Amino acid sequence: MTLASAQRAGPRHQSGGRHDGRRLLLISYHFPPSREVGAVRWQQLAKHAVERGWGLDVVTLDPASLVTPDWAAVADLPAGVRVYGVPQHPLPIDQLVQRLIALRRRLGTRGPTDAVAVARAPAARRSDSISLADLRSPLHSARDALRAFHVWRDYVQGMRWSRQAGRIAGQLLHDGGYGGVVTCGPPHWVHDTGRTLGRSTGLPFVIDMRDPWTLTPLLQEGVASPLWLHLARRHERRVVATAALIIANTEQSRAALQAAYPDARDRIIAIMNGYDEDPVPTAERTACFVIAYAGSIYLDRDPRPLLQAAARVIHEGGLRPDQLRLEFMGPETGRGSTLGQVADQEGIGDFVRVHAACARPEARRFLAQAAMLVSFSAVAATRVPDPFIPAKIFEYTRFDAWLLALANPGSATAALLRDTGADVVSPYDVDAIAAVIRARYAAFASGGRPERPRLPERYSRRAQAQLLFDELERRLTARYSSSL
Repeated sequence: MTLASAQRAGPRHQSGGRHDGRRLLLISYHFPPSREVGAVRWQQLAKHAVERGWGLDVVTLDPASLVTPDWAAVADLPAGVRVYGVPQHPLPIDQLVQRLIALRRRLGTRGPTDAVAVARAPAARRSDSISLADLRSPLHSARDALRAFHVWRDYVQGMRWSRQAGRIAGQLLHDGGYGGVVTCGPPHWVHDTGRTLGRSTGLPFVIDMRDPWTLTPLLQEGVASPLWLHLARRHERRVVATAALIIANTEQSRAALQAAYPDARDRIIAIMNGYDEDPVPTAERTACFVIAYAGSIYLDRDPRPLLQAAARVIHEGGLRPDQLRLEFMGPETGRGSTLGQVADQEGIGDFVRVHAACARPEARRFLAQAAMLVSFSAVAATRVPDPFIPAKIFEYTRFDAWLLALANPGSATAALLRDTGADVVSPYDVDAIAAVIRARYAAFASGGRPERPRLPERYSRRAQAQLLFDELERRLTARYSSSL
């Protein structure tokens, strides 16, 4: 249901009637109708919040600022959830940047002839990410200066949106009846708005970090600058100092935060994404052994070792595309060769299919036809234990398919999947990846049925939500009751 503009503190979307119980105010850049994976966490937690008697008001990115809003996700929200949209406006400098880019492209068309261009060697592939240890001063090179500019621009735009969201949130809080303010990132700049609101209203302020902030092992190449680290550390320190509760989404991230902020140790907990218990589509498999992945290819999620391993198994067994196939669904945002190009280089172009990103229901049907599901590590190239657990890991465990998780030893993903039946392999160990594919294909070809990993019930979304709201109620309810 579309209502008044968020600028007048009216919800852009409302699910059901007004909730008469306690309310939480959530500020998160990603929330339905956004299709970003970051929107799913609180989309699902909203259901458990309402079950526990909490209403939820959400200040998020306005649907008008989204390319393809997911209205089905909005319809899935329970009664008691109200969504307020805040638009994202371009910065004045963006017009100048676009003009410079257009000028560069025009000048580029007047460059060398096609013959000369073809004769040139291809440019070296630029990494999608850079570790914090390898950050360099903006004075080091033109590229490093450009990264610092991108950091400054993203920071200004992020803080600008966050302050606008804070103004809408402030209007809502003025009416009273809220038990606390929750901010969810990334983008993490929104936490500073939560800190300001908590300080001005006296309400408890809760930080939910879907991914680590300053403790991330790497940054996207475009913003890999010491300036980013300086700004992030400054903001993280002050929000952690004032938050009533800081939520990490893995035990490894929780431990790292506690080590970095020992004074806040008792206020830092871990709440994982968890797996949902709603029914998944029925498997409709053919005689083909399908290896599937749904999601973006970005950062260090490198598909080359998987394709190389699959090529080895295909060539060794003399297999056909109707016997073994790899299918990918989602955008490719890396700077290297496309999946199709890599497949052609490995001689398995006919064995690889790439599909455009689809809404979650279609993606789930896509996953249901696979005999093996694959998860990539976001920090594979660093070869270090990483604190991330891709949200899709939990979703994959709901399907009757073998799970091949490409994760560094000692990582949060490896710890989660220990003794579950999943195959956990180092991301660049082509021999080990090929061995897993070979063994699972042989079992499938012999009539074996794929088996999903068995995660303990404590890793369900419901169990994790219970931990979260137990903790929230312990810390917030007394303050809420005293404010009535």
